[in-house]
Amino acid sequence: MASLIHRVLDRHVIHGLADSWAIQDERGSMSYAELLHESASVAGAFRSVGMVAGTELQIDVPQGRELVVAVLACARLGVVPQDDAALRLAGRPPVLHSDGDEVSWDLLIQAGRTDPEPAPANDPDGYEGLMRAAYPDIFSTLEAGGTISTST
Repeated sequence: MASLIHRVLDRHVIHGLADSWAIQDERGSMSYAELLHESASVAGAFRSVGMVAGTELQIDVPQGRELVVAVLACARLGVVPQDDAALRLAGRPPVLHSDGDEVSWDLLIQAGRTDPEPAPANDPDGYEGLMRAAYPDIFSTLEAGGTISTST
């Protein structure tokens, strides 16, 4: 079976929903293609700072588009959301805190655009269940081709 991220995002872009709205909030709308681009960029930046499948990341980002992008970036790499992880993505706009370093959200997106992360062919054992349990609304809405309505 294809990876979770491929089924909830990439498949929709490939099969005609690229211009459909994936997220709508007070800042406007983000299409499935834009969401794929942003999440792949952030995943590429995560990879460039050493995150790989199984890396634990505390995600302390308020509801909104940045949370959705961060969760989908994690799914591209197999990064595991963990409340007490040493790596932490927090705030609005989010900042990645790692070993005393801080990387802003804008820098993550810019850095990742040069080498975005593709969707993996499949997920590590148990990963899909973990992500669906942690973020059920994100994955169920996108898998159905729906639109996530967020507010900041």
